[in-house]
Amino acid sequence: MLSIAAELIETNHWERVTAGLSPYSHTQPDSADDADVIVRKTTVDHDSKYTDFELNLLCLWSEATYRIHVDNCPTIEVPDFYVVNNVLIEEDWHPAAQRTDDFWYGPCPHLGSKIQNIPKWLTPRPLFVKGYPRGKSSSNNTPIFVPTLPTYLDALIYHATQYKESRRGLSSESSWQIRNLTRYLYLELPHQQLPPLIELEEDRFMEEYLRTYVRKPYFAYHNVPGLGFTGTRVREWDPTSFPDYPRRIPPHSQGKIL
Repeated sequence: MLSIAAELIETNHWERVTAGLSPYSHTQPDSADDADVIVRKTTVDHDSKYTDFELNLLCLWSEATYRIHVDNCPTIEVPDFYVVNNVLIEEDWHPAAQRTDDFWYGPCPHLGSKIQNIPKWLTPRPLFVKGYPRGKSSSNNTPIFVPTLPTYLDALIYHATQYKESRRGLSSESSWQIRNLTRYLYLELPHQQLPPLIELEEDRFMEEYLRTYVRKPYFAYHNVPGLGFTGTRVREWDPTSFPDYPRRIPPHSQGKIL
């Protein structure tokens, strides 16, 4: 980890910095303040109108701190690192991947999706927004691998439970990530629970977490004669819970993808 930071600094494009970089550090803990090493990019394309999205801060943790052994953990190849859209590449975890009734919920598929039963009315999103900066240059053909979701989730659970006092920012952010993964992958649903509980080392924590998880209410809005525009609480994954069933429109906005 230290050697990686040293090599970056030697390029004269990065500098080592101290913690306290987050604008929210004075009001809430931030994971960047808990990193073992932080380097900041010193050369930014100021001519680009997307400068605010430039990747300019790199937080590094040792394997021992982050609880992921890079050379030994299961990984999956991803197209790039990106700061605008969140994209689900490990599509076996998609909650609607096995549906055959033309109903859809959960993350919007991307253009390179291998899911076979994507409804024809659903337009997959591009992986990248044209013009926005990406993690690696167009001339870099080196493949990028990231930990699989179970490996990542195991690490998040360790952070959330073991770093409550020593690394409060990392613990807080990991708890938030666990909530997001549960929310957008619908991990509390019976057909989504089994894969993580089989693969996770922290399966007892996750089993109890999912048992007590309460999903935010979701409402479908429709016109009712005499009443006007009315909202009905529905289950996003159950088309029969919608007032205008059979329904062929995804309950979630396609703007949020994982």
